Amino acid sequence: MKEVIKTTSPHGHKDYLEIVYLEEGAGVHQIDMQRFDVKPGSLYLIMPGQIHCWELTEIPKGFVIMVQKEFLLGQPFYEALFQTFPLAFGSNYDMSKYHQNILYIFNSIQKEYADKLAGFQSVVQTYLQLLFQWVKREMPPENAVPAPIVLKEFFTLLDKEYRTSREVNSFAIKLGVSVRTLNNVCKKYLNRTVGEVIIDKIIVENKKLLLYTDINITSLAYEFGFSDPSHFNKYFKRHAGVLPSQYRKGIS
Repeated sequence: MKEVIKTTSPHGHKDYLEIVYLEEGAGVHQIDMQRFDVKPGSLYLIMPGQIHCWELTEIPKGFVIMVQKEFLLGQPFYEALFQTFPLAFGSNYDMSKYHQNILYIFNSIQKEYADKLAGFQSVVQTYLQLLFQWVKREMPPENAVPAPIVLKEFFTLLDKEYRTSREVNSFAIKLGVSVRTLNNVCKKYLNRTVGEVIIDKIIVENKKLLLYTDINITSLAYEFGFSDPSHFNKYFKRHAGVLPSQYRKGIS
């Protein structure tokens, strides 16, 4: 990582996973709408399509790895990293207990990439799988508990209706449960309310369309049931931190 104090504009990458590990530094790292204190031992995962920016107050020291999604295709953590909703992995982890091991991994990856000996790609993939396994250990225990059927049914229904419905009550009625029950399940297993999960889904799907299609923002607004494109712009900015046009422009 460049050892300079800097404040960056919101930016991101549509096809790369960015892994950052800091040995030193202070300030704030914002990923989407979450703000994390920068401190030694912090590991950050910036998923494809997420936006982030730095507000550093001390010179950072650490590593940054940019991993193309296709490089991990077929690896054990590919689905958990890129194909789950909500995201299986969080954005920020305190990995200080693994400090020496992580330094070894990052230095080894750097050497493998520089030397490019036979099979170096497989070696790098193996190191990354070990890193993800340690990160997985630091996830809250509830992440390992199988989700109840009603939560799985909610996700299935959300996949079908996120373009046309944003009403919590509508989902609860179709699932045959009370809003309170559905909220309690989401809070227990996702630490999110039903409304927040619906918003997350809508923003995730809009980001995909902004990144991977040429659809104009007015059409996108109407496609997702907004009566006025200005309402969609405000909705997206409130929950994603930037306007749709800024998001499309800021992701390289």
